[in-house]
Amino acid sequence: MNSNSIIVREYLASLKEDSELDYLFPILLNLMGFRIIQTAKESKGQSQYGKDIIAVGKDENGIKHKWYFELKGYSDKNITQSNYSKADGIRESIIEAKDTFFRDSTIPGFNELPTKIVVVHNGVLKTNIRDTFEGFISREFKEGEFERWDIYHLTNIFSKYLFNEYLLSDDASNRLLKKTLAFLDSPDNEYSEFKELVTIQFNKVENVKSRAFKKLFATLNLLNSIVFHYSKENNYLVPAKECSKFLILKTWHWILVNNLQDKKPVVKEFKKLLASQFEIFDKYFQKTFSIAKIENGLFSEYGTFYEKIGYPLRCFEYLDDLIYYCRLRNTVFESKKTERLKNKQKDLIIELIDNNSGFNRPIFDNHSIPIIQLFIFFSDKKCLRQKDVEFLAGYFQSTISNLRIEKIRHDRQPELHNRIDPIIEFVATGVKPEDYCDTSSILLAILLEITLIFNSKDLFNEILSFIDESLSLQIVSIDFTKYNVEQLLFEKHLRSEYFVDCIERVQDGLKLLKNEADFSEFKKLVLEKKELPNSYETDTLGLSCIRYLAHSYFKNEILPEEWRELIEEK
Repeated sequence: MNSNSIIVREYLASLKEDSELDYLFPILLNLMGFRIIQTAKESKGQSQYGKDIIAVGKDENGIKHKWYFELKGYSDKNITQSNYSKADGIRESIIEAKDTFFRDSTIPGFNELPTKIVVVHNGVLKTNIRDTFEGFISREFKEGEFERWDIYHLTNIFSKYLFNEYLLSDDASNRLLKKTLAFLDSPDNEYSEFKELVTIQFNKVENVKSRAFKKLFATLNLLNSIVFHYSKENNYLVPAKECSKFLILKTWHWILVNNLQDKKPVVKEFKKLLASQFEIFDKYFQKTFSIAKIENGLFSEYGTFYEKIGYPLRCFEYLDDLIYYCRLRNTVFESKKTERLKNKQKDLIIELIDNNSGFNRPIFDNHSIPIIQLFIFFSDKKCLRQKDVEFLAGYFQSTISNLRIEKIRHDRQPELHNRIDPIIEFVATGVKPEDYCDTSSILLAILLEITLIFNSKDLFNEILSFIDESLSLQIVSIDFTKYNVEQLLFEKHLRSEYFVDCIERVQDGLKLLKNEADFSEFKKLVLEKKELPNSYETDTLGLSCIRYLAHSYFKNEILPEEWRELIEEK
């Protein structure tokens, strides 16, 4: 068995019937030419009578059959004496599949097709039950009516129809997959091999109507699942989480570039990727949130000196992921109870932030991104509570106070270029390094505009009380007439495409944010810039969650239109 087959076999052997195997096996059948009639997911919660998947397809002799597939995995992946005769075990499932006739009169000739029953298990038939099993099958079935697909057969067909034919068909993909898995849990991994591997798959698709297009999404799902599996094996879910972000953003960018966002089958396949990503994020937060939300749960007592920096960094990274997880949950599982669910999500976020002071201590200037993510998530007028308003007011008050304390005590503001080394040196020595830059700030400019939403002169004046008059206060924007902004957001960091509006400039003789600072005049100035938010096709399709993910992933500032619309003129 070659190394590719070993990778495939190890991966398949790890799949669980109730989630992963149920999901991947229909993809395989589809690529093998079967027509899927019913899957386990569609009949979940109902008696399936030994028919997890029902399909129509030809056997090795070219004869069309209706196929009943019974999937056994996880603890039942091996056929043993114990699971052979237990309730809902192997024997009972086979008998039910044989005795219960499945009809579908909407498919011409379906009911008259001969039947073939297949037990699919990602394990083996144990020697101590083999004679009993073979005797049972020979008594109950005629030649050609029953098949058993074990781990070895599954390895062969997965390799033939997915891995060897498509994913591992070229040397580059082969090499990159192996390197991805080998270095998956390496410290400071940027997952460059995985990113290159994903990119190669898109380069193979020349015609979106071709069979390669279907295989592309099957491959992307498998890549997601493989990395998730190995991350769980390593008991370290960060690689799966980070790789899934890139895969989702890269896929949607490819869809936009090829103008496929209006194709329902394409969006349907993309949403399957989102569902897979949700499983990854769900597992990550199941594992971490119960600890994170306790008092100082995100603080590491073993981090010693580094925690002065590591604690807030960890908090803002966690906040970015948590807000996205909530948005993703609300996108994947549409519900009439969305408002109640979102309020529950907000309550958990409030508990998390109240118990971790690191959320109120930004040290990078681009910590404005998770801060605005939080603000926008809580400010949704459809489910805005007084409790949310009070929380946000308290959050910004605490954050601004901490920024003031850092300036007074250490003459330090968040580092503009978001570099950790100068921050570490500054904290360690107490002396500002030459390459530490805090002469400009996007974060502080945004906070000044946020004070307008709360109509708080006190917060406005508090910010002005500790910033230097020479500080350049910048609001980032972009020219929608010059760029295809929606595509760019899903592609890269927009270093050269963004431009800044320095809001402290003199206008009409008023030094709005210097000695003659005037809250009312500043508000008037900002309101003059207020405009309707731009329209995104991504949002129109109900996928705004991934647009916000793109902002966080590529560190592109959220545009001012999104918070300025909340500023009231009165």
